[in-house]
Amino acid sequence: MHLDNIFFSLSCEHPTLPRAEVSAILEAENIPFKVKFSTPGVYRIEAPLSSISVIVKRASMVFSGCREIVFCKGNYNSIFNTCKSVDWSFLRGRRFLVRVRRVMGSCSGVSTILLERKIGSIIYNSLNGEASVDLHNPEFLLQGVLSEGFFILGLVLGRVKRGKFNARRPKFRPFHHPSSLDPFICRLFVNLSRARMGSLFLDPFCGSGGFLIEAAMIGCKVIGLDVDKAMIKGCKLNMKYYGLNPLSLVKGDARHLPFRKVNCIATDPPYGRSASTKGLSLKELLADFFSEVSTVLVRGGHICIASPSNIDLTSMGLNSGFTLVETHMMHVHKSLTRIICVFKR
Repeated sequence: MHLDNIFFSLSCEHPTLPRAEVSAILEAENIPFKVKFSTPGVYRIEAPLSSISVIVKRASMVFSGCREIVFCKGNYNSIFNTCKSVDWSFLRGRRFLVRVRRVMGSCSGVSTILLERKIGSIIYNSLNGEASVDLHNPEFLLQGVLSEGFFILGLVLGRVKRGKFNARRPKFRPFHHPSSLDPFICRLFVNLSRARMGSLFLDPFCGSGGFLIEAAMIGCKVIGLDVDKAMIKGCKLNMKYYGLNPLSLVKGDARHLPFRKVNCIATDPPYGRSASTKGLSLKELLADFFSEVSTVLVRGGHICIASPSNIDLTSMGLNSGFTLVETHMMHVHKSLTRIICVFKR
């Protein structure tokens, strides 16, 4: 399979999770790729061009996917000289637009507005005026990113419709709970679990259904479990609201799972003032859960799970026979930092 130089323009909401999400989706969909370069806001890889449409359809922490055209140092001389050496004939007779974003103050001496104008001028002159800049309805969008002293420019082949996640925020659902995570994070967890269309997906602490909604949206067959009957009722209401049909929603104890085999799991066990563990300490709950889930998750399946950072989640997973794939730390507020672990059975 032919691999092209492509890159993804990433959200900077977290230093490691956006690129981890892209890698997890590619792995889930069995798409070959090679990592070439990674900085905040940019994930540069070799992969089939078709992988861009897969990523933008599923990801929550990606802005766009691009076919790479320019990669160089982030200074005027390097950028302009490299752009002048590009064959821009694919834009002949077309309307185009150049947009440049700066990530975390990188290349502060370089003006993004000047880059947009100058690169547009270089393209126009190289084609002897046989292409035009269109600010309102371009046929082709060229996305540039300045990050950690480098500049990358590519042809946008797909963009994530991030507004669709905002539209599914908990406050807009018929049933919500203070512990509910927003859809961006729910979709991220689902993707990190290497879920894919047709997978049997489980959230054993499903609450109001955030993870189940996002898993069902990408075509998983979903089952949910919660010890609280009111949560199961609310979860059913939310899934019906989005026209989704869970395979099963069950009131039950995650320490005694009433399921035989599932392909993937993403979950955020209850902790904090607004979520109940029904009298158990979180450490006790998780220890029992890990022992139980090791018999339910298929071999080769993944689980993405979170807990407060003062819980040794890594050791719990390893002691239950799982392989640790990755860990991430997420600051929630001054009194809570969450550790996110992905394990493979």
